[in-house]
Formats: sequence, C-alpha cells, structure tokens
Amino acid sequence: MKNILVTGCAGFIGSHAVDYFLSKEGYFVIGYDVLTYAGKKDNLKNAVKSKNFKFVKGDICDNFLLQKTCKDYNIDWIVNFAAETHVDNSIESVDSFIHSNVKGVSSILDVCRELDIKLLHVSTDEVYGSKLKGSFDEESKINPRNPYSATKAAAEHLVNSYINTFSIKAIIVRPSNNFGPRQHKEKLLPKIIKCLKENKKIPIYGSGNQIREWLYVKDNVAAIEFIMLKSKMGETYNITSNQEMKNIDLVKKVCKLLDKDFNISIQFVKDRLGHDFRYSITNKKLIDLGFDSFSNFELCLNETLKEKG
Repeated sequence: MKNILVTGCAGFIGSHAVDYFLSKEGYFVIGYDVLTYAGKKDNLKNAVKSKNFKFVKGDICDNFLLQKTCKDYNIDWIVNFAAETHVDNSIESVDSFIHSNVKGVSSILDVCRELDIKLLHVSTDEVYGSKLKGSFDEESKINPRNPYSATKAAAEHLVNSYINTFSIKAIIVRPSNNFGPRQHKEKLLPKIIKCLKENKKIPIYGSGNQIREWLYVKDNVAAIEFIMLKSKMGETYNITSNQEMKNIDLVKKVCKLLDKDFNISIQFVKDRLGHDFRYSITNKKLIDLGFDSFSNFELCLNETLKEKG
C-alpha cells in the first residue's frame, strides 16, 4: 500500500484527488490542508468515511508539522495541490501567493529531500503565458504574465533546482483550466452559474473573447495518478483535453443549458490588468505515455450544473 500525502486536500482539485485515490486499491491517504477560504471540510465528506483516510490541519510552510506528519504516516508520495490560485486576488496582493506557492513549495521540497519522499507537484498551463496561434509543449519557454502564474513558475524552478542539486524524485504537471463539482465561486464557471441562479448579471471581462482550454477535474486527477505510476522521475507533463473555447461562448452555452436569455444576462466590465488572451498546450507527451481518457465536455458540464443547482 502506498501512503500518499495530498496537500490542499480540502480544495477543489485536491478533494477530487483524495476521492480518486481512495476509490483505487492500494492507497492510504493523508489529507493536509490549512483550510483557507478556498478549503472546505465539506469537500471531504466522502473521504472521512474511509478507513484509509486521515486529515491533518496544517500549513505547508510549517516545516516541523509537515515533516512530523510524513514521518508518522511513513509517506511515500506528496501530491501538492496546495496553492493560492485566483489571478484577480494576486493582482490585489501577491503576499499570500508567495507564502503558499513559493515558500510552501520550498518547505515541501526540504521535507522530500530530508525523508526521501517522491513529489508530484501540480503547476498550471498559465506559466507559459499567452499563445495566439499553436500550442505550447513541455519544452516551450515559460513566460508567466501575472503575479499568480509568476509564483507558480517560481515554484517550478525550485522543484527543478532540487532535482538537479539534491537528486530529489519529483514530477511536475501543468493542467489547463479545471472545471467540475466543488469549484470555488470566485472561478469563472461557478460565477456564471451563481449569477444565473440568482438572476444577476454575469460580469464579462473586456469583449469576452479570451480563449481557455477546459479540463474536467476528474480527468485531471486520473491523469495525475497515471503519471505517478508510469512516468520516470524528473519529467514535466501538460494535462489537457484540448477542449478550447472563448469565455463568452462558455457563457452562451451555460445560458442555453439553464434556459436563460444570454443578451439580458451579461454585462461587459473593464478587462483584467495584464489579461492573457489565449492559453493552449499540447497533450502529446501525455498521450504518448499512454493516457488518453478524457470525458465528454457537454456531459461533464451538465453534471457540474446539477451540482451547483
């Protein structure tokens, strides 16, 4: 049985990862979360029923507690989802992003080095910056263009420096935009749904023509486990279903599914500072590894709408 520490376990993607590991044979999962505004114990309501799950409340920057937890439970892998992730918040103040996304990763790396623990670090496609044509692959230059993605890029540099300098065993993944049940209300899709349910106007940045790739959260965590099992150490993988869509088209799609009039449901607002126009990554390396299990976007969107209803 593998003992896995999932940091950020009470957040959106982390809680789905906990559920996924517990649904498989051979995992004992320790959930580790400081429970900020984005972490909810209710996201773990299924996990706490399992005899193969334990929860520890803690900050990843607390090196003593993190190391003690790893020793107490003889951890084999740390899967790091813990992060501040909302770009708007990083524009307001970057301090908490540096704390979690840089200092926190440094703390995790020191524990991995000290105890010889494998690390799967979850980054983001946003580290590449914007791409008007074509798609970034894993060898593309990273060019973060907002404070959030800059801290995620800094974390990647730290991970790679520890691989090179201290020979720690680590893998980095860069998922595209996740969606699905439990996503925090500050994110685009939950915000769209919430506004429509409450008969409020949906705020749309600029013209709404920014382009994003959408990845169902359960596909993301399945890909992460696959990579842990199949990849050699020191690798980096993009994770995406290549489901590309303009933000405004996503709003139209949700309006149609909820039987709402698009034209009276939106309002255009001043664009975000430094707003990247298009994110696009290729998943060829992941497919070559053997993973090509992506869900139908429409079905997953419907499932998400039902959960929010």
